[in-house]
Amino acid sequence: MRQKKIKLFTLLLILPLLVYFWPIQLNGNTGYIMLVGDSMKGSIDSGTFVVTKSEQEYYLGDIIAFVNEDNRSVVHRIVDKTGDGFITKGDNNRKNDPLVVPLDDIIGRALFVIPYVGFTSLFLQSPIGMSIFGIWALAMFAKSRSKKGKNKEQDGFVIFKLAFIAVLVNYVITQSVLEMNIRLSKMLSIPFSNYFEPSIANTISFSMLIMAILVLYLFVHGIKDKKTDEAKLLRLIFFLGAIMILVLQLISILGIVPVLVSMINVEELVSSFF
Repeated sequence: MRQKKIKLFTLLLILPLLVYFWPIQLNGNTGYIMLVGDSMKGSIDSGTFVVTKSEQEYYLGDIIAFVNEDNRSVVHRIVDKTGDGFITKGDNNRKNDPLVVPLDDIIGRALFVIPYVGFTSLFLQSPIGMSIFGIWALAMFAKSRSKKGKNKEQDGFVIFKLAFIAVLVNYVITQSVLEMNIRLSKMLSIPFSNYFEPSIANTISFSMLIMAILVLYLFVHGIKDKKTDEAKLLRLIFFLGAIMILVLQLISILGIVPVLVSMINVEELVSSFF
């Protein structure tokens, strides 16, 4: 009975947070941006993870994220306002940005920043970082498997397998769409596509999600025999993390499949005439 109360209480705490921090890519109003560059040095350093919230109004002095003329996400401060939009400037830059930022191009106001997460993400995006983390994760996985007892895995571990399959399916479908029409990359809202070519960005996103699932699995597996309330709460949080990944991937798949099907139908129709 006590365990059910803990689960219910945790769920009631997490659900409002999920709603509040629902990402823009899934029709929410929260943006997640990795700041790269020194234009905001002194206020926000390069490699910082910036969380933004879209607002109805923005004011002088606000640090905002917006999409520039190159379709890249930029985090700068509002220094002036005109009838067409806002004048922005990096705190570490000498001059204002050359173009006015219209309201429609603003992603949101900076809510808070997480420096270390950003640096870690940037490192993981590099080939060396991905290789080191992948080798470490595989070593930890092999070690945990060698120490496994006679008892079988709990039924709850199925969620990690489902999340893994969903990530793999989403990756394959997205890559297929990109191969057919690279111009659809903007519509697909692929993470990291502001910094890398869409197919590479999709591969990086896929690798990081697989690593995240593996890490969550290892954490849960490591405390699965502990019976304390703290261990139960941690297991629940890690399971919810895997469930969140699964749900987001399923939503993405449901959005991409119709696009892929329509493209296949069009190609079949074209080929039937020739």
